[in-house]
Amino acid sequence: MGYSEAQILGLVEKTEGLQVTEQAALTDANLNVPAMHEELLALHKKAIESNERQEKKKRELKEITEEHEMDMKRLYVAASSQLDMMIGAVKKNSIAAKNFRRIRSRLKRPNADDVAAAQPVPQPVPTPVPLK
Repeated sequence: MGYSEAQILGLVEKTEGLQVTEQAALTDANLNVPAMHEELLALHKKAIESNERQEKKKRELKEITEEHEMDMKRLYVAASSQLDMMIGAVKKNSIAAKNFRRIRSRLKRPNADDVAAAQPVPQPVPTPVPLK
């Protein structure tokens, strides 16, 4: 479908309007305008209802996403705080504390898959010789 919702709704509304204002001429041309109009109105109503349901789901999804992001932040803060307490409990300069700190440093280090491949260095473009 290559048209936007606004374009389709504009077409539908103009068509519905023509079916009302030009009903006599269209009926004279052997079109069953009342049946056509009824079908178009029903489809229009259904499209509006499905759009309302879709917009409601988008709002719900946005709310759930915000809630999830806040939950993840709280979870990180709790784990990080507990890790700090654990490091302190085994003495900050101990081998165990060093091993505990690696958990956090690995978290900040990018994965090999995430690191962009090295790009070639751009070569200078030669200056063109002017035409005579």
